[in-house]
Amino acid sequence: MRSRMAKRKPRLVWRVLSALLLGFVLIASASAGLAFLKVKQTADAFLTPLDGEQPKPLESMKPVNVLLLGVDERKNDKGRADAIMLLSFNPKTRQATSLSIPRDMQVTVPSGEKTKINHTYAYGGVKETVETVEQTFETDIPYYAKINMDGLIELVDAVGGVTVDNPSAFSWNDRRLQKEYEKGKIHLTGLEASGYARMRKQDPLGDMGRQIRQRQVLEAVGMKLAGPQLLTQLEKITDVMKNNFTTNIGLDVAAQLAQENQRGFEQLKPLKIDGEGYIASDGVWYFFASDESMEQTKQTIATLLARS
Repeated sequence: MRSRMAKRKPRLVWRVLSALLLGFVLIASASAGLAFLKVKQTADAFLTPLDGEQPKPLESMKPVNVLLLGVDERKNDKGRADAIMLLSFNPKTRQATSLSIPRDMQVTVPSGEKTKINHTYAYGGVKETVETVEQTFETDIPYYAKINMDGLIELVDAVGGVTVDNPSAFSWNDRRLQKEYEKGKIHLTGLEASGYARMRKQDPLGDMGRQIRQRQVLEAVGMKLAGPQLLTQLEKITDVMKNNFTTNIGLDVAAQLAQENQRGFEQLKPLKIDGEGYIASDGVWYFFASDESMEQTKQTIATLLARS
């Protein structure tokens, strides 16, 4: 049976990662002495260049892409990429876009094989996923940031949970969490925040409602990362990041990204890929992006990066 939407479980990963990039410079500017040293040591610990890659400085005010990955890694299981998000920034025009790539979308990897895009991480790690996204959307991606899904939950817990204003009551039930979310202001743990940001079917606004709730969680985490109480929780936050977060973005580049693209971070314009999902001749369910939507998406990204 065909579906107009990809069967995926969108996460708030990309929004929290965006907050983390901003958080780098906020933490650095707010910290002193041993606190700053701790941040620097943690940043060095999760700095992981791609194979054969040298550290990449960022030209001042240069438009740039960053690929964000949320992966489901476990012991003895490399896992797959649950969330794949391409952020495109142009500091000169103060514009930015965010493209959530359906994890079941059929793509052609550099070797020529067709597969789901989330499988690329299992096949060849971050490098394979980056190269596939570059090829698919015909754009250069110099930077990436990756977080393990359990780490996302731990991050919310590390900042002491978040408080959001829930527009409508709903219930959530999966193997890890059974919860009734009341309407109005509610305080959420990491696991509860994950369920809050993932729910779509019971929301009267559908996917739009889910995006609103994702933004609420982002803003709440961002406020905690930017607030004065951050230093009292610095140990927990840096431990979570060190154990679950990797990137090829150095602390200096992260600070530059955050400073030059503050308006872009605040006003990310979401892009959407249209298409349909169905079981293909190989017996596997894929999301197939429409040619028109793909061309429009590629053109939007290219135009944003080219503007001056």
